[in-house]
Amino acid sequence: MKAVALICVLSACAIASCGPVERRSSPDLYEVTIESGVRQTASGDRVAYDLFIPQVPPDPNSPPSPAVILVHGFARDRTFHRNNALYMAQRGIVVLTPNMTSLMGGDQAQSKNVSILVDHVEWLSRRSATPGDALAGILDARRIGLAGHSAGGAVSFEAAAQSQQGTSPVAALCLLDAVPWNRTIERAADLKPLAMVSLRSEPAPWNAQGRVVALLDRLSFAVDDVRIVGAAHCDPENPTDTLGPMFTGGSTEEHRSLYQLLMCRFFRDALKAPAAKSDAETYVAAIEGLQAAGKVVVTNRK
Repeated sequence: MKAVALICVLSACAIASCGPVERRSSPDLYEVTIESGVRQTASGDRVAYDLFIPQVPPDPNSPPSPAVILVHGFARDRTFHRNNALYMAQRGIVVLTPNMTSLMGGDQAQSKNVSILVDHVEWLSRRSATPGDALAGILDARRIGLAGHSAGGAVSFEAAAQSQQGTSPVAALCLLDAVPWNRTIERAADLKPLAMVSLRSEPAPWNAQGRVVALLDRLSFAVDDVRIVGAAHCDPENPTDTLGPMFTGGSTEEHRSLYQLLMCRFFRDALKAPAAKSDAETYVAAIEGLQAAGKVVVTNRK
């Protein structure tokens, strides 16, 4: 699993630099190359991003890797999910962590971020089909998932629904203590069935007292609502900082690790990524074990 050279994208749409190679922490995990850059979206906005690419040896008998676009919460940025992205990439999933543009402009700003996220999906799809690109032959554009924390969960949900109306529908969706807007709840029925899970913290002011449940109850299909016992609103972040948890009820390594593990296992199974021998437990088995131990409470919402 030697790291290969990363071909940087240098065009009018993207300016990227080859970042460091993150070494694997276990012999059966992958080394990861990080591409950091700024891309111009279809809306004309310039958005900074980090792209985590697992260095998977070419194998004609194995499909390309799936991908996840992981979106941060309100007033945060992509760096708050670096460890989450690296964790998934070491396990064979390409991960894009983009910055959102400001959400301070109300409905217009919200709509812009939804459209930009759909544009990220299409951008990854185009790159996977571009000869010489770092993602060519590496990424399967039919197996792209979205994940979003807090307001990023609202953006991810709406983007998933919007993507289903175009040529690049996403294959899976993971909400991370999402805080949906009124408009998001009103559009819940627009989302067609797909692999989806909602991971959330204890009800509190910062997640609008678990308001995501109102969104899940309006879906046209059943979804597991997984409440991580004792978790706070900043626990989906990895790393987090001292300021956010100070206002949102703290944060613990145990709860951050649970969010990380369950998100990765969900996407690995939903997007059919190969399991490492040292990390072969399925998402369902992990949920069952944690539920038996009193670490999570699972409700099937329909």
